[in-house]
Amino acid sequence: MLEARVIDIQIQPLKGGGPLKFSAARMTRAGLEDVDGVIQDHFLAPVTREQDDHGFHNFLTQRVQVNPAKNLFVPGSPRLALVRPNISDFGCYFTFDGQSEIEDRGLAEDDLSRVIPVQIWEYRGGAIEVPDLSEWLSDNLKRNVLVARTSGPWNRMAKQNFMRNNNPLRAQDGYPVHTVSSNDTKAVFGAIKAEDDPNRFRYQVLLEFPGGTPFRAIHDYAEGEINGVRVFQPKACDRCEVTGIDQQTGEFSGIKPLAGIVQAGGTRWIRPDNGNKVHIMGENWLPQGKTIIRVGDTFTFTKLRETPLQFEEPKKVL
Repeated sequence: MLEARVIDIQIQPLKGGGPLKFSAARMTRAGLEDVDGVIQDHFLAPVTREQDDHGFHNFLTQRVQVNPAKNLFVPGSPRLALVRPNISDFGCYFTFDGQSEIEDRGLAEDDLSRVIPVQIWEYRGGAIEVPDLSEWLSDNLKRNVLVARTSGPWNRMAKQNFMRNNNPLRAQDGYPVHTVSSNDTKAVFGAIKAEDDPNRFRYQVLLEFPGGTPFRAIHDYAEGEINGVRVFQPKACDRCEVTGIDQQTGEFSGIKPLAGIVQAGGTRWIRPDNGNKVHIMGENWLPQGKTIIRVGDTFTFTKLRETPLQFEEPKKVL
């Protein structure tokens, strides 16, 4: 068994937007939320105002992604990072680059008749449009977008291709919780002589391992436990060019964490489902119950992967 300590907890209320940090949060099968259940991780998603050829509003992230085979036409914007959440009396409010404040009064104030068809990755279904947030985000991004809440007819489930599960999902990429090792981020940024910036990996839970724990030891495990709740780790987290975006400025920077992964000795993972070779950092979690997690809590890794992750051979330096 291996133990790690929770050293940071954060929620991104708007997909692609900035984080809201907590000393304690409720972990559910669908992801993190504040202890009162009012602010939920990824419970809002920006989508295109125009509908695609199939009638869906495609989601936005901080990057552009086009995959006609999956009907994915994601006209992303790194400026989504400038959407900053804050806690209010009603739940949360947002600012854009420190200005242009707007309050999200939450599900109780939503017009449940404003159902729109959305696509988030492979999911296609209904969500509730929040018109005030749609207008506000359009004004600040300087493009026509809508903001949808993952409520009403929303019925998305976590990805099934690595582990069958019955975890509901909001607008997260594929799994309810994303965790990262601070030991690994320090190794990666140290390798490129940059200041450690784990927020480049947009985690929900940041773990600190004991000194001397090997680089990427987090990937050796399939299962763990925190405060009596069992947690599965079905899949390592693929990494893309979003890691190169400075989350404070909303712009691509000269600091490239993907290069740091390589220089720290991390070769690409060979995905067993499709054979693709991808950079990884952190693990996806499938919580099997509900609990309050706090900064300082211990996460215990309880079960090794039956089949270790397979990595490409490192390139030989001539």
